[in-house]
Amino acid sequence: MERKNYSNPLGNQVLSLPSMVDEQVDYCFSDEVQQSIMSMSEAFDVRKIYITGCGDSIAAAGAMAPVVHRLSGVFSCEMVEPMDFTRFMLAKDIGIGEPNSPLVIGISAGGSSSRVVEVMRKANEMGAFTIALTNNGESPVAKEAKRSFVLNTPKMQDDFPGLRSYFASMVGLIAIACRMGRVRNVLPPDSEKRLAEALKAYIHQYAGILEGMDTDMFELAKSWKSFERFDFIGDDKELYSALFAMEKFLECTGVMANYDDSENWCHVGYHIADPESIGTVFFADATAASYGRIRETVSAAAIRRPVLVITNGEKGDFPEGARVVQVPRAEAGNEWMQTLMDYAPAALLAGYCCTLAGRKFFNEYDPIAKEYNGEGKYFAEGIRTMKNSEIKIFI
Repeated sequence: MERKNYSNPLGNQVLSLPSMVDEQVDYCFSDEVQQSIMSMSEAFDVRKIYITGCGDSIAAAGAMAPVVHRLSGVFSCEMVEPMDFTRFMLAKDIGIGEPNSPLVIGISAGGSSSRVVEVMRKANEMGAFTIALTNNGESPVAKEAKRSFVLNTPKMQDDFPGLRSYFASMVGLIAIACRMGRVRNVLPPDSEKRLAEALKAYIHQYAGILEGMDTDMFELAKSWKSFERFDFIGDDKELYSALFAMEKFLECTGVMANYDDSENWCHVGYHIADPESIGTVFFADATAASYGRIRETVSAAAIRRPVLVITNGEKGDFPEGARVVQVPRAEAGNEWMQTLMDYAPAALLAGYCCTLAGRKFFNEYDPIAKEYNGEGKYFAEGIRTMKNSEIKIFI
C-alpha cells in the first residue's frame, strides 16, 4: 500500500503551503495592495471591527479576531456569525454613528455566499465601512462591498476542499490589521516588514517536517478510516483550528463530527456511547493558560478513545495511548501564529481517511478517479441555497 497512490487534493494543498507562503505574504502586505483597500484617514477612523463569513471563513475570522484587535489598535474587534449580523443585530447595537466605523469585513473565497452579500449590503445601508476579503473580485460579495481585498492566492490544480484559501484569508486579515496599526501609530515604523518576515519564517519551519507528518497521518488513517464519528477539541484560538479540522472531515468523509472546548467536552462530550469508535483530535498549545486542562481532558479521552494530539508541547505531556504530533512553536509574542498551520495534520488525516476508505469529497468527487461520480447533493444549489438564498435587510 503506497502512500502516493492515495494522495488527494486536500493533502496536496497542505504540503504546498511552505512553498506558497512568500508569494501570498508579499502580495498581501504590499503597499500598493493595502493602500487600495483603505486610505490613511479611513484606517484611522475605525473604532470597531466585525469579521464574518461562512464555513471555513468563520473559522478564519474567529482565529484572527483577537490578533486583528491587538495589531490594529481599535476599541474592539469580534467575529460574528453572518446570520447573527444580518437578522438579529440592529444598528443601535452595532455602533453606527462615526465616519468609516465600524469596519465590517466579509470573508468569502469564492464571493458568492448569499449571507455574506447580505452582510455587506446591510452594513452599507447602515453607514458602516465594508471590505470583502475574497479571491474573486467580480463576485457578488466583492461588488456589494465598498472595497475588495482580492487575495490573489496562487492557483494549483484541484485546490479543494478549501485550505489554501483559508490560509490566505488569515494572512489577509493580519495584513489589514498591521497597516491599520501603523496608520494609528500603535505599531513601530518597520512593523509590516518584520511581521511579514516572521510569518514566512514560521511557515517555513514546516517545510522540513511535513513529509514525516504526511507519513504519520497516512499510517493513522489506516486505523481511523472506518470511523463515522469524530470530536475536535481546542481552547481559545485553538477552538477555531478544531472547527476548521472538523469542517475538512465533514467535507472529505461525510462523517458525523463535533467541535468543543476542553471544559465543555468533559461535561458533555465525555458521555457519548461507544467511545472506542470515536476519533478524537485535540489541539493543545503549551503556551496557553488552559494547557493543564487540555492535558487532563486528553487523559480522560484516551482511556477508551482513539486520540490524536496536535501540540507544540512535549510528547511526554500526554498519556502513552495518545498519538502525538508535534508542530513548531512560534516565537514569544507571536503565539497566535500556531493557528496558521496547526490544522495541517488533521487535514492530511482527513484526506487519507477519504481515499483509503473509498469515500468521496462532498459525497460527489472521487479524488482517486478524479471525477464526479457520487450521489450526493453538494452541487444542487437549488436545494442547498447557499448562493441563492433570499436576501433580506433588517436594520
